[in-house]
Amino acid sequence: MLQQINDLRQWAYDHADPRTRDWFLISNPVYVILLEVAYLYFIYIHGPRMMAKRKPYELKTLICVYNAAMVIANCFFAYKFLRHSYLGGGYNVLCHPMNHSTDSDSIALVTYCYWYLLIRALDFLDTIFFVLRKKYDHISFQHVSHHALIVLNGYVFMYIGMDGQTMFGICMNCSIHIVMYSYYFLSMLGPRFKKYLWWKKHLTTAQIYQHIAIILHGLIPIFYDCGYPAGFIMMMMPQGFLGLALFINFYKFAYQRKSFQDSINQNVCILKQD
Repeated sequence: MLQQINDLRQWAYDHADPRTRDWFLISNPVYVILLEVAYLYFIYIHGPRMMAKRKPYELKTLICVYNAAMVIANCFFAYKFLRHSYLGGGYNVLCHPMNHSTDSDSIALVTYCYWYLLIRALDFLDTIFFVLRKKYDHISFQHVSHHALIVLNGYVFMYIGMDGQTMFGICMNCSIHIVMYSYYFLSMLGPRFKKYLWWKKHLTTAQIYQHIAIILHGLIPIFYDCGYPAGFIMMMMPQGFLGLALFINFYKFAYQRKSFQDSINQNVCILKQD
């Protein structure tokens, strides 16, 4: 069994991206596995136990700074990704191969992707803040699975190859996080800013369309050979469909059901007046 495991690791190493397979945190899957386990353990076991006899922490200032920093970071990475791919790196918007290039733009892309993966790991703080503030109802399966899978799949992409067709999804994800953390930042500034947050529903809609666009774009190499491994697309596609289904379910639960309930309440009020 140990020999089979070693053979599998050697096969994975031989087929990995030679530019990144020896990088710190990428060279060994143990790092990301420990991070994921620690995240899940804290939010589901240790965190609730720790907070059981404590009052919720007041973290408004810290969260505001965190959200603002995430907006700035995602703006920076969105610019860098586009600069070295579609807007300056010679990327084909329709379909681009995974060829592990070593030109300056390709090296810049994988380098920025490495740091962007660490930024996505910092998204775990969203859930940790919920625990420390005792907002346990915010810790949904959709929320946790999204954060956990993004980091896990980000590691896989970094190990096998982050460039090529994948870059479209990364640019989309980075852009939607700019809008998302902008909303979070404004929502933490107090009730006087509530009137500027009418677009929450549209943010969820944009996240749904983001998943649809990434899925459709990701399917292109299956029907059009541009040098991007179709098998890799098939391996990662389930996460895209899962994320899409969860966001649609959230949209129906948060908005359509609320709209239906508001309609019922309005009709009840009319009947009472009559």
